[in-house]
Amino acid sequence: MRREKQPAEAETDDGEELAQLPPETLRRRVQATPAILLAQEAAAQVRNDANALLKEAFAARRKLPTKIDLKKTLKGTANAVALGRAKQVQYAVDDACAMHASYRSNFFDWVKDHASRQGKPRPPRFYRQGQRARVRFDYQDFTVLRNRLYLPATLGLPAIPLLDRQGEPLMEPGDRLVEVRLEPCRSRQYVDVNFVIRRKPKPEDTTTLAGTLFIDLGVARLVTCLDDKHLNAFFVSGGVAKAILQRGAKWHARLRSESKLGIRHGKRRAGQLAARSAHQMDDLMKKVARLVVQYADQHKLASVVVGRNVAWKQNAEMGKKQNQLFTFIPHAKLIAALRTKCQRAGIVFIETEESYTSKTDHLAFEAMGPKPSGYRWLGSRSPRGCFRSSVGISLQADVNGCIGLGVKVGGKVWLQHLLERLGPSPGTMLVPRNVHVNGVGSESSPAAGIRHLRLLSPRTWINTQVALVKAGLIPDLQRGHSASPRLQVIPGAVAPLQASS
Repeated sequence: MRREKQPAEAETDDGEELAQLPPETLRRRVQATPAILLAQEAAAQVRNDANALLKEAFAARRKLPTKIDLKKTLKGTANAVALGRAKQVQYAVDDACAMHASYRSNFFDWVKDHASRQGKPRPPRFYRQGQRARVRFDYQDFTVLRNRLYLPATLGLPAIPLLDRQGEPLMEPGDRLVEVRLEPCRSRQYVDVNFVIRRKPKPEDTTTLAGTLFIDLGVARLVTCLDDKHLNAFFVSGGVAKAILQRGAKWHARLRSESKLGIRHGKRRAGQLAARSAHQMDDLMKKVARLVVQYADQHKLASVVVGRNVAWKQNAEMGKKQNQLFTFIPHAKLIAALRTKCQRAGIVFIETEESYTSKTDHLAFEAMGPKPSGYRWLGSRSPRGCFRSSVGISLQADVNGCIGLGVKVGGKVWLQHLLERLGPSPGTMLVPRNVHVNGVGSESSPAAGIRHLRLLSPRTWINTQVALVKAGLIPDLQRGHSASPRLQVIPGAVAPLQASS
């Protein structure tokens, strides 16, 4: 068998371009082994030892020990010996130093200006006995053979296939698996294996890229997109994000009240539920970003524009409930995921400020910007999410905000060209379609993809490509099933009769 080379640093020009692209992280859940659980517990205790030394030096206002000093000090401790490998001790010390450096940076910023943070930053917490931390392996600690990953034999893990749910390889020729991370799960029965892959840059596409996708962020509609090339508008509802927040807040409040009554483990359980809600929200942001970038890639769009204002969540005035929802939805993580995925796909990502984009009447060429007191805007926004222009045309309010982003980037010339293409009824042309990222569509909906038992649950995540097909935004999926079905042979059963020729 031939071992696939996993170089530390690329020496060719392709490697230099590859190093510029951010790595992609894919996750798979596997059965945990006692050796993995022991290594994760030892990594948590090594972090505790490093954190204790850093915290002691910081409290005494002494010079902080360097990473090299910490590694030499902790190399012979019982926790480091239980971890097994000197390189894993180095990675645990690096993670502890990174957490402490982040705390010090936030603390000094808070000292200079208390208004820059919501409160006094807290130092990194210690892991309790039995808690686990991630264990990292670089390219020298594992082997990749025929799309299978072989970790050190001391972990007791079998070969992990590097395939997706459809059986396609996760890595294409030229990609490199640079790191593997074993992340702890809530249950000690499983662990999450994260594959950090550096993709090979795509060859330059001879097709001319044109058009822009404008994205307006919100609460009821998490993202609203406008494609000025194909004149399509669609949105992803914010109902999933609100459900995650409301469910987490409900259980967190109940458990906190139980902990005050003296019930054991109420506070600990509340922290676990808060962490689960945060992970679910992060997963939602990444899935929505992937859906948007996949649409832009399928339609050969040249750029993606996202609107964002500085300190827009500190000065929100949308009412108590809407302010709470808008503040807790991590739009910054969604923007970061969009930026990363656009860079991987070769799409230009533009972030611009979006002030006065939704309340301005762009169809009447009203100027954006602050107005004097007593000024009456030309258009009006109804409580049902519609924007009624002064020219007698109604638009979806978030689509009007996307047009405002286009005016900020392209100017009045872009707006004039868009209105010429839309014709006399732009409100009819720009009715947004709802793209469902979870749940089941109607039974009569064509192009619903291959039916699966998991799709019977309304909380099931849908593949982003299937979601776009269901909304009618991309062509139907090409299924690779053969025309003639194959007979299934069950072991121990009578063999099927062969048709006579």
